[in-house]
Amino acid sequence: MTQVSLVKGDNRKENIRQALELIGDDIDLGGRHPVIKVNFVSAHVPLSATHVDAAAAVVEYLRDRGEKEITIAEGSAIGGTARGFESYGYRELADRYGLGFEDLNDPDTWKTVYAIHPDYKPCPIKLANLMVDPDSYVISVTRPKTHQEVGVTLTAKNVIMGSVMLVDKYRVHPSETGIKVLDFNLFNMMQHLHIDLAILDGFEGMEGKGPVLGTPVDHRVAAAGTDYLAVDRVGTEIMGVDFDAIRYLNFLWDFGFGEADLAQIRILGESIDTCRIPYKMSPRFLKTRRKEAKGMDSGLYEAN
Repeated sequence: MTQVSLVKGDNRKENIRQALELIGDDIDLGGRHPVIKVNFVSAHVPLSATHVDAAAAVVEYLRDRGEKEITIAEGSAIGGTARGFESYGYRELADRYGLGFEDLNDPDTWKTVYAIHPDYKPCPIKLANLMVDPDSYVISVTRPKTHQEVGVTLTAKNVIMGSVMLVDKYRVHPSETGIKVLDFNLFNMMQHLHIDLAILDGFEGMEGKGPVLGTPVDHRVAAAGTDYLAVDRVGTEIMGVDFDAIRYLNFLWDFGFGEADLAQIRILGESIDTCRIPYKMSPRFLKTRRKEAKGMDSGLYEAN
């Protein structure tokens, strides 16, 4: 049975450390290179980014397990990756532990895959080879946030969109008329990527106009697991979000990319009920879903 740890407490680093220790027997790098994929959607909005203490907790856990060569990777959408590394305190973290950095917007090598535009024409998209490389042990570390187009952004979307070169990020994200296409594109690109360890730092989440302009949620939780889809399913539950409304995660589940059946996920630590805080969904997301559900019962969206 798939295991996901769930921890609640008043210290971000301790929460993540405990979440990792609860699933420690599941974590096996097998000699691969650990790549910690953090999230800087914007280099100017700290609430949109992975807190440096969350990354520090993962680095310290890995070093205690004997890992020395660790890379922090990101490809910021707004403001530049280098600025994010600097302004969010990652340079100091790197100096302290001798970490490497990788700007996924400017990779040395990449893999070309294809996304679909809202006009249904295929479009070439470049993915950073570091994130595609099977020798990379990819660790997704991000905070739970609502999202104006797909509902929520958790560990899967962190890796998918962060792996796309900057010039192509805007090709993947469509206009309002192409939101269904975005869900498919996320599913399609994940087929070329992998996540070996998924970590949600829910000490402070984001609700409302996410993933950049939302407001904070004082949540004080952390979740971790080696099945990223199971972690994201638990993430939707503790956010009080209807999982059936999150299409790209359902696409991944339908085609066997992970476990999203709660009956098949063993929760270690806290229960979902003790960690659930309903997040306010993005108004744009709700508006779109209501338009789609016209003439149907849309009460589950309005409840959020």
